Amino acid sequence: MSSSVLEQLRSAHEDIENIEKAMSMVLMDKHKNSKAAVSCEHALKYLVESTQLKCKTAIDIYQDKDGMRTDDINALAGQRADKKGGDVWTSFYDKVKEVKDYHRRFSVNQGLPELQNSEWFYQRALESDKTDSLFSGEEDYGKRVDMHELFVTYLNLKKISTLRRSNFRQATFARLKKKTVDLEPDDPEVDKTVEKEFHELDYIEWLKTFDQFHEINRYCKYREKNYTEYLEGLISYLRGFLLRTQPLIDADKLEQQFEKEFEERWNDKSIPGWQEPTHKDKMFCLPSNKLFNNGSSKKSHESGKLYKKKLEEVQKLGLEEQKKLTEMVEDEDRRIACLESRAAKWHDLLSDAINETIQHLQKKQSQTVEEMEAEKEDSEDEEMEDDGADVGSNDGDDEERPIYNPLNLPLGWDGKPIPFWLYKLHGMGIEYKCEICGNYSYWGRRAFERHFQEWRHAFGMRCLKIPNTAHFKEITKIEEAITLYEKLKRDAEEQTFRPDQDVECEDIQGNVMSQRAFEDLRRQGLI
Repeated sequence: MSSSVLEQLRSAHEDIENIEKAMSMVLMDKHKNSKAAVSCEHALKYLVESTQLKCKTAIDIYQDKDGMRTDDINALAGQRADKKGGDVWTSFYDKVKEVKDYHRRFSVNQGLPELQNSEWFYQRALESDKTDSLFSGEEDYGKRVDMHELFVTYLNLKKISTLRRSNFRQATFARLKKKTVDLEPDDPEVDKTVEKEFHELDYIEWLKTFDQFHEINRYCKYREKNYTEYLEGLISYLRGFLLRTQPLIDADKLEQQFEKEFEERWNDKSIPGWQEPTHKDKMFCLPSNKLFNNGSSKKSHESGKLYKKKLEEVQKLGLEEQKKLTEMVEDEDRRIACLESRAAKWHDLLSDAINETIQHLQKKQSQTVEEMEAEKEDSEDEEMEDDGADVGSNDGDDEERPIYNPLNLPLGWDGKPIPFWLYKLHGMGIEYKCEICGNYSYWGRRAFERHFQEWRHAFGMRCLKIPNTAHFKEITKIEEAITLYEKLKRDAEEQTFRPDQDVECEDIQGNVMSQRAFEDLRRQGLI
């Protein structure tokens, strides 16, 4: 039967319809189980690719470059090459005989052929899922990013780490000089303070700021192979992570759009940190094509024999050749700026996953070991419940239907939206914002009161260096919390027992006074 071109065309159309039905089944699974969203995306990609192959087969048959489709249509009409007149019935019985011979020769164990319906394509799509091997444990199936290797690479960029430590030393010296006016920059006390107080950038802080390339000194970026490899590693990881979590996205089209936007911004000189070319920097040395950090390093370089030799070579060049040198510098600037711009664009597309990673790490820092283990057990129980629900999801049509929830009401214990009167009774439509929690919104009075003892509020109070006690309940503003904390400290100091003021003494004449006044009078010989 497969030898018939028309049958291949009919089979391709049937497969396309079945694949569309399988896609709808995968989308229903994605709607019912949000945790399996990435797996459903990969299953959809498999089905889309299968559809494209079937469509290509159908298009090739319709184009009929070899004329086989026309021959089959003529054969069905009884127009045979060996007969002048058409015989429809002879052609029909010949086709029946051909079908029987085909199935007699190619049937598997004399059984029925495999039925490729929508369920068959649905199962093939699920079997093609390989998300278990695509993500690391830290990425948690695409919910968070795992960029520890890139973070270590950033810390090992020598110029950036040295400049960061140098800036911290300058700030420390300026702070200590306010206390000790005659302090010298090379004083050992400054080095001791730096060794004690300087801390390298941590992973969470780097995740918050790694897309702010304009804050990195250009001295650390120009003609630095390690920095270029760091940027390329960032782009490669972020691009790969997006394709692993959303495989249906056309990354090439996105990159073309990034390139177009970069060209416009580069021509307008609106890219932060790249408004001026490097060759106009005071610390840039054109003959040796180097950018220095400070004037003393540049002067030391200019006094060397190598610089003088290269300066003579540049002076011998013509005007056009000197312009080519500046164009080479601008091309290097453009290359670095393009990499930074592209990395920032990929960061913007994955901002939700990066923010989720930051919140997850901050939550882990504020938890004890017991709390982490309890949370892990709860997540495992939820996964087992979800698996059980998926197994029994084919029992009835009611369970397969999506939940109708136009008002976006919270779900109850049975997985269905709670009644609207209960929603209004608990005031769950009222929004409460807490500035200490990073302007996080809590819906309903109950959730708002409960959050004061949860990890997010406790972490915010810890950042403010304020104890999370009952005095600060209902306090959501940072300024109010600091003011109340200062007042509580003053009240505590006033209630503290001070012997020199709180102890009372009495002289021979019966005059009552504080211990400090009594001691002063006694030393003067008046008592």
